[in-house]
Amino acid sequence: MSAQHTLLRCLFFVFTLAPLAWTQSSPWQSLGQIQPGAKVQVVEQSLKSTSGRFVRFSDADLTLDVNKKEVVVPKEQVYRVSVTGKNRKRNTLIGLAAGAGLGAVVGAAVQHETGLGGAVVAGMTVVYAGLGAGIGAIVPASKTVYRAERSTQANLKEQ
Repeated sequence: MSAQHTLLRCLFFVFTLAPLAWTQSSPWQSLGQIQPGAKVQVVEQSLKSTSGRFVRFSDADLTLDVNKKEVVVPKEQVYRVSVTGKNRKRNTLIGLAAGAGLGAVVGAAVQHETGLGGAVVAGMTVVYAGLGAGIGAIVPASKTVYRAERSTQANLKEQ
């Protein structure tokens, strides 16, 4: 029971803390890593969301191509910029590998404790690999590149 309890604690921490690692605050200049033409979603301070293709950014604003029209969003109005894309396949494969590794470890521990055959290790590996792939597939397939600092948001509310 103790090994299962420890395993459940580890899984809890991994799955509750992982989303915190994916949401990072970034400076405005990190928009330079976005390739022109990449699909992006811009959320403004008013929480209005605009999706389009990235064109360029400057110290003052961000330009998107939305349905063949250029839309310029001033920097002080931008709350968050996320790149949407092809990360779901990568997330699924990472989940598959992590789940398979965890399943092999758990299966080996169960086999060692119970004396059951090697089929336990194989079975646990397959089950955990499936769970990991499923969890990886539901992880958001977008990456937040920029998030406004709290001080900027507070200053806008005061005005």
